[in-house]
Amino acid sequence: MTKSEEWAYNLCRDSFFSLFSFVNPIGKKGKELCDVIIICGKDIVLISVKEININLTGNYEVDYNRWNTRAIEDSVKQLNGAERFLNTVSSFKLKGSEEDIELPIEKNFFKIALVIGGRGKFPILESIRNNGYVNIMDEVSFNSITLELDTITDFISYLREKQTKLSNVHFTGNGEEDLLAYYLFNEFNFPDKTYLIFDEGLYKSLKKDKFFIKEKEEKQESYKWDFIINHSAQNHFAQNGYNTKSLNSLMKAYEIMAQETRFERVKLINNLNEVIKTNVRARIYFSPTFNHVIYVFVSGKFNNQKERLKELEIRCMVAAFLMNKSAAVIGIAWEIQKDTEVYDVAYHNYNNIWNDKLDKSSLIAINELEYFKKHYDRIILNR
Repeated sequence: MTKSEEWAYNLCRDSFFSLFSFVNPIGKKGKELCDVIIICGKDIVLISVKEININLTGNYEVDYNRWNTRAIEDSVKQLNGAERFLNTVSSFKLKGSEEDIELPIEKNFFKIALVIGGRGKFPILESIRNNGYVNIMDEVSFNSITLELDTITDFISYLREKQTKLSNVHFTGNGEEDLLAYYLFNEFNFPDKTYLIFDEGLYKSLKKDKFFIKEKEEKQESYKWDFIINHSAQNHFAQNGYNTKSLNSLMKAYEIMAQETRFERVKLINNLNEVIKTNVRARIYFSPTFNHVIYVFVSGKFNNQKERLKELEIRCMVAAFLMNKSAAVIGIAWEIQKDTEVYDVAYHNYNNIWNDKLDKSSLIAINELEYFKKHYDRIILNR
């Protein structure tokens, strides 16, 4: 892996977590498909990284054609080949690994040609419509996009909006970071137009805007959500290793949590903080992104982790009993231990498995342990 490829992969990993980002996928006969692949649900992002620095001859047309061929045309060819191959298989391997990475049955592809070394020397096309839409980005624009759209859902939503509305649109500006600024200014939307014109340096102006700065500051607390995912995952791996029966269910929880947008994470953390900072022992909260997902937040003092997890698990069951017996329930328990914040995560998908035994266990927990008893009493009262 070159330094440029490693840089691009690290940006993706840090923004979207390693759950979704993979480096150096290979196809037939071990041939590298692209440099980075991101998989989230049925959405697949393919990234080809090319750092091309040519010796300038003084003939601009000759120099540009040489650079364009090696940096852009070769990337587009590689990306289209990767898409064709991945459309024919159900899984793939990574270079140096025998593990199969599963692909979704239905696939939506987004392609990015990341060209490094051309800014200030040659013009960067905004996109190429060649066997599908290919985004052309340089190191500045790609860094800006992953910085501002630092959740997998926000990132893919930008690519989808751009691909849907701008497939036949040309825009003028300094670079794609200005298009990003336009997108952010317009509340994560592009207008239905055929030509977009915006001031050069729009992104630089946006970063100085007092309202934008204030909004970024207000989102800082939401990064606690990111911390919970990483912290609980690392704790699980440290205690149980990577090959455990519970890993698959927890991975599903982390995937769902990581698909919440930055805006939704603000709401989620606000609700979690209300539990942490008040006398409320636990709260049920519906996912703002997934209508089949329920979150259970628990906070308090526990004798040990086993006790904390046991209460969390039982409360997850009761939440499903009260709200939706076919729901996927993600529980998050919080506690302070020796001035350190400790989190546990639990996951249960009750779809097609709910039975009379779970009904009885839930009623016992409600009546004897008083778990979400007020919720239950309100439901009975309103029947």
